[in-house]
Amino acid sequence: MKTLLVAINAKYIHSNLAIHYIKEYSKEHDIETLELSINLEENNVIQQIYKKNPDIIGFSCYIWNIEYIKNLIKTIKKILPDVKIILGGPEVSFNSENLLDELPIDLIMIGEGEFTWKQYLNLVDLKDIPGIIYKMDGQIIQNSTKKIIGLDELPFVYKNLENFQNKIIYYEASRGCPFSCSYCMSSLEKGVRYLPLDRVLSELNHFLRHKVTQVKFVDRTFNTNQNFACEVWKYIIKHDNGITNFHFEISAELITKEMLYILQSARIGLIQFEIGVQTTNKDTLTAIKRPMAFEKIRKIVQNLKQLENIHLHLDLIVGLPYEDYHSFRQSFNDVISLRPDQLQLGFLKVLKGSQIRHEAQQHGIVYKDNSPYEVLKTNYISYEEISKLHIICEMVERYYNSNRFERTLNYLFEVYPTPFFFFEKLAQYWEEKCYLEMNHKKEAYYLLLLEFLQQNEYVNFELIKELIKFDWLLHENTKMYPQDSNPIKQESNPIKQDSNSIKQDQVSKELLLDILKNPEIINRMGVAHLTMKQRQRVMRLEYFKYDVTKELSLSDKPISILFLYQYAQNRARWLKL
Repeated sequence: MKTLLVAINAKYIHSNLAIHYIKEYSKEHDIETLELSINLEENNVIQQIYKKNPDIIGFSCYIWNIEYIKNLIKTIKKILPDVKIILGGPEVSFNSENLLDELPIDLIMIGEGEFTWKQYLNLVDLKDIPGIIYKMDGQIIQNSTKKIIGLDELPFVYKNLENFQNKIIYYEASRGCPFSCSYCMSSLEKGVRYLPLDRVLSELNHFLRHKVTQVKFVDRTFNTNQNFACEVWKYIIKHDNGITNFHFEISAELITKEMLYILQSARIGLIQFEIGVQTTNKDTLTAIKRPMAFEKIRKIVQNLKQLENIHLHLDLIVGLPYEDYHSFRQSFNDVISLRPDQLQLGFLKVLKGSQIRHEAQQHGIVYKDNSPYEVLKTNYISYEEISKLHIICEMVERYYNSNRFERTLNYLFEVYPTPFFFFEKLAQYWEEKCYLEMNHKKEAYYLLLLEFLQQNEYVNFELIKELIKFDWLLHENTKMYPQDSNPIKQESNPIKQDSNSIKQDQVSKELLLDILKNPEIINRMGVAHLTMKQRQRVMRLEYFKYDVTKELSLSDKPISILFLYQYAQNRARWLKL
């Protein structure tokens, strides 16, 4: 029998670790995997599945793809009526009976699937396979809890990395989570299981030798076992290839002085951490069973920031119990004050099987019927307020998380009452102007921000123009600033009116040539090995009326800043002359 395991991923660059585990764990059977993006048209996906002519199809189901998969199944069963269809994954491991009634499927595998699939393919009688639910003679039968296998029994699925070109590598060193957060599925599994450390280090060496771009650990809280985490970090720092990036979800409270000491020697770009703060409201933290002292998290994050080599993502969740709009505003300001590289605002997903789903009525949590079961309102926050936060989230994503407005935002956060207040007003402006309904080029975001700030009581507009100019030059080696490609008319474009700072040819060519011949400057900028023509191509000199590099003061004479644009760097290096 030919088995086809299908993963519908949220993005093309994603990969599905689960189906590859199943294939390798049962490699004596005829199993093929098919990974596709949810952005493909359903007909395209159905045609690809049909051409494989499988006897059995297994779908890996998550909140982001279940509705899509349901539609696929209904059509596939019509064109392949004899095919067996099996569902697995976290989205179908709870309330499974409803799916058996709703869809033309044969059975559902609950929880971990490697051992279950092996038994099924070995033609073990269904009644003897633990952890499955199926129909027989019109009756729904759910077998007892399945056997949990040791992680060391699972094969390494990335021996042939050609199958994962241009994909993020998802890697699992442990399963389970020590915490019991009420909104999370990981809290349902007690205890944490680990792969042997020597195996983990060997497999990480495989990724490093092949210079994969990114390895994303899917461990729920990677630094639960502190010695294990330290050994992994020491290894990847020692064997760093200068290319590979490793992503970890960690608990800030579990970061120790030893860990900070180890991490300080990591290359910039080697390690990134995701830290789920979720809220700073103490009543909310108690309700979701997430005891946490934010002051301790603040201190740890500040220590990590001081290392200046770890990329930090911090997360917040909208819609948790006892978190109203004003409380969330405080959580937002608390977290953004730490200046993470990314601030991710999520909206509560009321997941099947989670404790918070059982408590939804108690807290008046109203959520969408269909996946991803996103919160609509609660006893504490209205639908109107959540809708407002969705737009604020968009502003944070486009301006803060883009990392293209760092100097400008740092200034705005100082002059506005709070960072949240700034984003709230910006979101209101975008909504009034219907800008969310339009597509924008990257230069438009600079001009739309200027438009918003032009008649603003909080800012020095001349300084804002200089800061936005500096932020633009950090990312763009172009001779022109953003032009009239957006709602600001060309004649009123405040950047364009600054004739001293638009065109590269307005800068004295003789002065630039003298600078590029200066041994001290070219050595400091690391371009001594380049020819003069190459230096002119990658470097430019710009004048500023304000000292945008530090105190933001108006200068008696123009301040000269030299910018260096290097291949594969996401921002320019600069030197104030």
